Amino acid sequence: MDDSYICGGEKFTYRNGYIALPLGLSGLPESIEIGGEVLQRKTEFHVSLLRVKTILEKFPNTEEQIINSFCEFVKKEDISFLHFTGEFRFAEKLAETGERKTVVAMCEVSNLRVFSDQLANELGVLISPQPTHVTLYTLQPNAGIGLNSPEDLNTLSKPVDVSDEVRQSIDIRRQ
Repeated sequence: MDDSYICGGEKFTYRNGYIALPLGLSGLPESIEIGGEVLQRKTEFHVSLLRVKTILEKFPNTEEQIINSFCEFVKKEDISFLHFTGEFRFAEKLAETGERKTVVAMCEVSNLRVFSDQLANELGVLISPQPTHVTLYTLQPNAGIGLNSPEDLNTLSKPVDVSDEVRQSIDIRRQ
């Protein structure tokens, strides 16, 4: 599948092995300093909903089935961004391209667990929902860190304080 909208609309994308929900955010400061490092604001924002490429490692011929299952699900049940939780995390990971650092804002998304459970039943494998977050700032331009499981969230990131300017610009309880 290519880097495009899926499900016959302009709400969800599928790119780089992830189903995502794009978000329009504006007003964020251009940079943020964390631990002596200056991270730059991303140029686009999204919530990763499902890391399909992980499932494909175990079930290589299921990509189309997974996308179709997701699209059928969202015809009946709404998967939408609800709000930011007020929790920010600083993530670090050594990658092939060097050290990556990001600041993410945790958020809530409706019905994601319900979909994950349904897909798990269809495929016969445990699928945990993504820890829902939006990457706001990165050390390398637009280079995020996959926080794809509760384990990733706990081992690769830690809570961090951000400025009131950042908090106010994303409106913590935005609907």
